[in-house]
Amino acid sequence: MEFTPVQNDQWSEIKKIYMEAFPKCERKPYFALRYSVQTGKTHMMVASENHQVCGFIALISYKNAIIVDYLAVSSKIWSKGTGSYMLKKIQQQFSDKNIILLIERPDDFAKNREQRIARRKFYLKNGFTSSNLFITGVSGDMEIMNCGNVLSKDECIPLLKYAIGNLFFRLSHIKLIENNL
Repeated sequence: MEFTPVQNDQWSEIKKIYMEAFPKCERKPYFALRYSVQTGKTHMMVASENHQVCGFIALISYKNAIIVDYLAVSSKIWSKGTGSYMLKKIQQQFSDKNIILLIERPDDFAKNREQRIARRKFYLKNGFTSSNLFITGVSGDMEIMNCGNVLSKDECIPLLKYAIGNLFFRLSHIKLIENNL
C-alpha cells in the first residue's frame, strides 16, 4: 500500500468516499475541503493500492498539534487495516506533535450507537486516548481524542476555530460541555 499526498486524478474517488463516510452535518462543503488543500492549510494524504484510492486522511497543522480533520476508508475495504495503516503513518511522521481528532460522543440512545462504540475502540486500539473534553454544536456532541499530550480546555476552542475557519466555527455553534459520562 502507498501513502502519498493527494494527486489531481484522485479527487473524484476521494469525493465518493467523503460523501459516503460522513453525514452532511459533519461535512464541510466539498469545495471548502478542496480549497483548504489547495491553499496549503489542509494536507490530504491518500492510501492507495494498484492506483485505487483505499482511503484518505485530511490533516491540519496548528501550533504543536496535528488535527485529523477527516479520516475515511472506502466501504469496499473496511476492516482490512487501512485506517490503522494511515494512523500509524501519521503518528510516525508527526511523532513530535500532539495528534487530535473528534469522534461522536458515546450515547446509549443514538441510532448509530454500535458504530460510535466501534469507532472509539478503533482509535483507542490505535494509540489515542480521551482528552476528557467534549464539545457540542450543530454536528452533535463530540469527544476530543488525542495521541500525545492531553489537550487542555484553553487550547481546545482556538484549535477548533483555526481548523474549521471563523465562518464555519460561528455557524457550527461549537462550545465545550462538561463530561458527565
